[in-house]
Formats: sequence, structure tokens, C-alpha cells
Amino acid sequence: MSNIKHLPYEIDPVGNRNHFYETLWKRVALDLLVKHEPQLNGLSLLDYGCGRGETMELAEERGMIPQGTDMDPHCVELASKYGQTHVLSPEDPVSQFGAKSFDVVACFHVLEHVPRPLETLVHLREIARRYVLVAVPNLSRPKDYLRRRNWDTPINEGHLQSWDHSHWRNLAELHASLRIIEWGFDATILPPISSVLCRLFGQKTAISFETGLFRKLWPYGSTSVIALMEASPDTINRSVLEP
Repeated sequence: MSNIKHLPYEIDPVGNRNHFYETLWKRVALDLLVKHEPQLNGLSLLDYGCGRGETMELAEERGMIPQGTDMDPHCVELASKYGQTHVLSPEDPVSQFGAKSFDVVACFHVLEHVPRPLETLVHLREIARRYVLVAVPNLSRPKDYLRRRNWDTPINEGHLQSWDHSHWRNLAELHASLRIIEWGFDATILPPISSVLCRLFGQKTAISFETGLFRKLWPYGSTSVIALMEASPDTINRSVLEP
């Protein structure tokens, strides 16, 4: 466990392309919410796994009332400048926050790290009154098929599982009683083309292609699986959560 890298406590979206994309999937997800719920003023949002607090900041800019929760006390402290924050009790967050206690629950690039993602996803659904907004790394990305290193080399030591869009739909709709309203797409990276663009013309040009033409042509190869969801009328069989 000591070799697993923690998320950086500071990022530079202007100077670092990867850091730019860490903020982009949050913007894309919240813009997707705006598309289906144009009047966000006064809606409450829980950022589950708030990290540094960028999602809370973006939600506040859109007129929402954000709260954040994270297992890392330092992240809780960092995010507190954007709203109320709490150290997370991951075993029973429904009791911690209350059922149907937030209009929106956002969870961005967190579920790939948890040992029981179905259980956590059900908890998010139970906390949300209206929407669950999730982003996870996309298992089906063009850059993975072209990488030179061995396929059995670890990609991210902190990831316990991953999904593509089809498998996320299985998890959300067949097992967690959530209905996917719409997908969001952040950026599609195409090596070696992206690397050449970045090297010859700079990261701004690479970003413009990855968030423009490449994303338009290959949306389901985007960096993240982003889903705006709502609770399904079906009731989940709680026995699937029992050990």
C-alpha cells in the first residue's frame, strides 16, 4: 500500500495537461446536469470524495449549495474553503448524511478505488433526492490499445476495478436501481497523434483536438465514463449487498 500514489494536494491545470483534464471531467459532468436541470440555484450537492474541492467550487459557481466529504482529513481541510466538509464514514454514509438528504450526489473518479463499488453506488442513490452524477476512468480508451509497455503492467496502483460504458450501464441499471439519463464525454486521447501535437504545437493545440475533433469522432473512447443518473422505480434486492 505504501507505493500507491495519493492524488496531488495541488494541481496546475494551465501548465499540466493531465491536471487540466482532472478539472475538465468535473466541468463536463456539471454542464450535463445543467442541461437537464437548468435552474441549479439553491440545489444542494454532496461531493462524495471531494479531494481538493474543485467540484464544490464549480457547483457553487453554478448557484448550488455544496458540501464535501472525504476520508483524507487534509482534503477535507483543503475543500472547506468552498463549503461545509466532513470526514467520511465509508461503511455507512447513509446514516452519516441521511436518506434523501441532498438534491445531487456527485462522485468523480472515486468508485474505482473502493472495494465494494456496488454497495457504495447504492449508498449514493439512497442519499440523493434527485440525481447521482458519476465519473470513473474509461476502461476502453484508444491510448491503452497502442501503449508500448506490457499489458500486464499496472496502470494505476490505486484502482481496484474499471468499467467501459456498457459495463457501467450493467452496474448502474441492472444492479443499483439507477437509470442513466445521459452520458457525458470529456476528452479522447489518440497516441501517437496526441503526443506529436503536444510536442510540436504545445498542449493547448493537443487539448483542442482531444476535446474537439477526436472527442466528436470517438466519444466512447473518452478518458472518463461520465453518467448523469436518477433513481429507478425498481427496488434493489438488498441481499446482493450482504457478505
